Amino acid sequence: MVVISNGFSKVHLSLAAAEANRRGLLTAFLTGAYPTPPLRALLALPGLRSNKKLNRLIARGEQIDDTLVRALFFPELVHQIGRRFKNFAMILSALRMYSRAVIPQVSRASADGARIYHYMSGYGGDSVTVAKDLGLVALCDHASVHPAVVEEFVGRLGRMREFWRKDVQRDLENADAVLVNSAFVESTFKLAGFDCSRVHVNYLGVDDAFLRQVPHREGRGEGDLRLLFAGHFNKWKGADIIIDALRRLEGLPWRFEIAGRLHPQIVMENPSFFSDPRVRTLGFLSRNQLATVMSRADVLLFPSRAEGSARVVFEALACGCYVVTTPNSGSIVKDGVHGSLVPPGDILAVAGAIEDAHRDRQRTAEIGRQNADLVRSKYRQCDYGDKLESLYKKLLGNERKKDVPAC
Repeated sequence: MVVISNGFSKVHLSLAAAEANRRGLLTAFLTGAYPTPPLRALLALPGLRSNKKLNRLIARGEQIDDTLVRALFFPELVHQIGRRFKNFAMILSALRMYSRAVIPQVSRASADGARIYHYMSGYGGDSVTVAKDLGLVALCDHASVHPAVVEEFVGRLGRMREFWRKDVQRDLENADAVLVNSAFVESTFKLAGFDCSRVHVNYLGVDDAFLRQVPHREGRGEGDLRLLFAGHFNKWKGADIIIDALRRLEGLPWRFEIAGRLHPQIVMENPSFFSDPRVRTLGFLSRNQLATVMSRADVLLFPSRAEGSARVVFEALACGCYVVTTPNSGSIVKDGVHGSLVPPGDILAVAGAIEDAHRDRQRTAEIGRQNADLVRSKYRQCDYGDKLESLYKKLLGNERKKDVPAC
């Protein structure tokens, strides 16, 4: 019933494809580099097993029938080279190369019975027009704020402005329907004057593969307050706010871990912070390692200026963390229920939220336990899949639900 176009890297559309495949709804999964059977066999060779980058490629695999996967390696290779050398023209060329390369795959999927073309914004291009000409419903998946207002939230886009204002906006305007993954993103569409009757919200769930790796949490409410950030530690995600907030809490016993890549400018501007023995940088972690790190943290700090729906917030909730974040993170966090909601860019609010979490450690721990229970009861990957299936049927004018294997 549906052909799903993921684009590059591992994004949530691979989970959408896995859920559609489990329900017998997937006609084809179009993506960039992907661990196909021949590649998996090659990467299993002893000399390649320990390579971190290759293991990240293997981690892109999902429970999707290999015969339905159409992996387009060359456009993503061009994209990676462009990123490596900061060549914007090459990056943009790779994105448009992908949108052209999927056209014959969309036509083939249509002939095989697909009725919906579910694609990631920025990767649609001319393939959307082709899909609609073939009679498919065009569903654009957009995981960030509306391109017309993006600079209001994250600042100037520089050379990426053309991509957002031309390619991404074109994909949204050409769609029959738009899927976003948080109420916050929907609100930015309203701000941009977009026809919100075409916008549908479906929060992402935490996949079972991650939940299975979450260890038992031990020792709460004692010692230093264990703080964590996960993701790209940059100003967009509030790195500068976290640093300034922690500098204001010299009398409070805390330890802070950063799981992810550090933006060079942040490091250059704050040498004393990163030399503080209470601060530990962990670099890129596997999902198993991330689950372990999250399960020993008391509080996730994620004061992002704008997200679609930050996966790390849901993962931290699943691991039993108290969460300090902003409404702009696109999460389900409610102030005083799952942690603390703070205004974007508010240093004093972040510092105050950390103090509140330390002031009543038992309450902080109890909220963390409730967060873990909430994710397992309402925000698993299969819950996302159930809502996605309902949307597909709604778009086709058929809301009859079929039997689905249990999660």
